[in-house]
Amino acid sequence: MKRIATLAALAVVAAAPRAVAGPEGGGGVSGRAGEVRGVSVLPAPGKVAVVIDLQGAVEVQDFTLRSPARLVVDLVGARLVAPATLYDGQNRGGVRNLRYAQFRPGVVRVVIDLDVLKDYQIKRGDTQVRVEIGAERTAFTAWSSRGVASARLPAAAAFVPAPAPASVPFAPPVTGGPAATAMSRRRRRGSPCAGTTPTSRT
Repeated sequence: MKRIATLAALAVVAAAPRAVAGPEGGGGVSGRAGEVRGVSVLPAPGKVAVVIDLQGAVEVQDFTLRSPARLVVDLVGARLVAPATLYDGQNRGGVRNLRYAQFRPGVVRVVIDLDVLKDYQIKRGDTQVRVEIGAERTAFTAWSSRGVASARLPAAAAFVPAPAPASVPFAPPVTGGPAATAMSRRRRRGSPCAGTTPTSRT
């Protein structure tokens, strides 16, 4: 399995990601690069949603890390077209911090610092990637990098979105977290092919 290199600036060690979807159904993204335009943290019933606004086709890969607990989302075939904005540090539904940057050419990385690792689901839409994380505390004020950037820039310098490209094919959601990992292990133990080496996810 392809490995993701260490992101020194974000102190994220290498780990094996898994892909949500690729527009060509293969191992990479072709054509014009997708554009990441902002990140938001929003309350939702029983969960907190980290929403990544984008245009264009990207491949989404995700993995988790412990000590401290982090969920990492890589957008392969993407470039960051809006200035990266510092998170305000408020704990929103267990999301302690949020960082994003152009990890390397063609890859935008989003790192979500959590209180503890929780079950999550990633949904891919035409204009956003939505990461939904289970949460007990959902009574908080939403945060958006676009709102912070707009408050800092004069009106003449406000970000102007480009025309929307053709719609991206629908991708089924991907579920992860402690419960999903435990269920996967139980299924492998009960599989008649238990002697073979399964595909692993770190």
